[in-house]
Amino acid sequence: MMVMVDNNFLIRLVDDNQTYRIFLQSLERSEISLGLPTPVVAEFLVKDDNYERATFLSKVNSFTQTFDFDMKSALVSAEIFRNLLDIGYIKENNSERQIIKVDIQIISITLANRVSRLYTADKGIIEIIDQLDLPIEVINFEKDELLGMTLFESLLD
Repeated sequence: MMVMVDNNFLIRLVDDNQTYRIFLQSLERSEISLGLPTPVVAEFLVKDDNYERATFLSKVNSFTQTFDFDMKSALVSAEIFRNLLDIGYIKENNSERQIIKVDIQIISITLANRVSRLYTADKGIIEIIDQLDLPIEVINFEKDELLGMTLFESLLD
């Protein structure tokens, strides 16, 4: 099974070595692969020019697949953007419009590739999926159980 992940998920995973090891073991047992939308990879690598992040991506290569923002994703993205404009979610001069565009790209890549689950705690992504009632199961990695365990528990206390 393939699940998409967002930048925040990757950051939390790479920053918590114990959870990282446990999660990779769970991936091996569960035959789950992580989908990495290219906007997520870019956000993940650019944040602080952290060498560990590039190393992390090379180590998890056997459990990941990268998904490009291709023409199919662009068409889905345009439809989502239009729908959000129609319901008044996006205002013409919204200062967070660029952030919203990246969130829409992640969602559209997920939909265009028929991936039904997304690991995210990003309120903007969750809100867009809820507002448009999109067929994506959001698994909030800060609250929900993943692969039979609650990740990042110690970080929430």
